[in-house]
Amino acid sequence: MSGPTDAHEPELLDALGERYLLAVERVSTGDLDRAEDLLRDILRQEPRLAEPNLTLGRLLLDTQRLEPAEEHTRTALAILQDEGQWTEEVPEDVVLSIAHAQLAEILRLRADEDDVIFGDPETFHAIVRESKEHFQKAADLDPSDATSSYYAFFMGPPQSAE
Repeated sequence: MSGPTDAHEPELLDALGERYLLAVERVSTGDLDRAEDLLRDILRQEPRLAEPNLTLGRLLLDTQRLEPAEEHTRTALAILQDEGQWTEEVPEDVVLSIAHAQLAEILRLRADEDDVIFGDPETFHAIVRESKEHFQKAADLDPSDATSSYYAFFMGPPQSAE
């Protein structure tokens, strides 16, 4: 694992990398509480790492905590776009595609909430429009992402921002 900037100490990043891999393993075995604790601890030490933010965002999404999931996913996406990824195991376009797809999914689920559906129509349409845009970006970055391609198409044509 390489660091996002030269200002990071390699020893710290290596230690955080080991903890990140442990957190990912905990997620895969269903030990979500321990995984969440590990991810939050990593981010307390170094909040400028995209992958722990993205993984925590996914965990929060999977446990129906949409607001913090959106926050961590947006943070991860901003870091990926500004500084790049921390790990090199996955191609950059694929990581960006995952981040866009995850944010799109969060927004799609937010648009399904009663207070959004029955609330301000402009807010509803803005959330749906942004979700569709992120699904399209994900599909463009990773053409093998059939789910993003599906939602980018079936969420309808782009709406004008009148």
